Amino acid sequence: MRQSDFEADASWGANYLVPIELNRDDLAFDGLAAGLARSGAVPMLIINEPMFISDGENSDIRYNSFYPQWAYDQYRILLADMAQEHNWQYVDWWDAIAPDEFTDTPVHLTAAGTQQISQMLIDWIRQNAG
Repeated sequence: MRQSDFEADASWGANYLVPIELNRDDLAFDGLAAGLARSGAVPMLIINEPMFISDGENSDIRYNSFYPQWAYDQYRILLADMAQEHNWQYVDWWDAIAPDEFTDTPVHLTAAGTQQISQMLIDWIRQNAG
């Protein structure tokens, strides 16, 4: 089952034991850019998918068991900047699904949560395709 309460630990990843300032080279944006380049004229949409956001103990330090707030907040800013700079179609739905709609990890949705994000995608396509 997903975890809601955490130790007062802001570490992330093997190399980041304490909060640091991240830059683009710290994340795999080069792989994302390469994949988008290979798609050629095929329209692509980058979705920052929803994740479980805890309101338990030390949730002011960690959103969930995967991500401390300092790392995830920087990632979102860096990804949004990259998307804008390269004119990528991008939506940030990181907090769009209620915490009750996650199952055993911060990223696995229930059937209802999956239906919700599917409907969001359908709506986005209807509004932006053409």
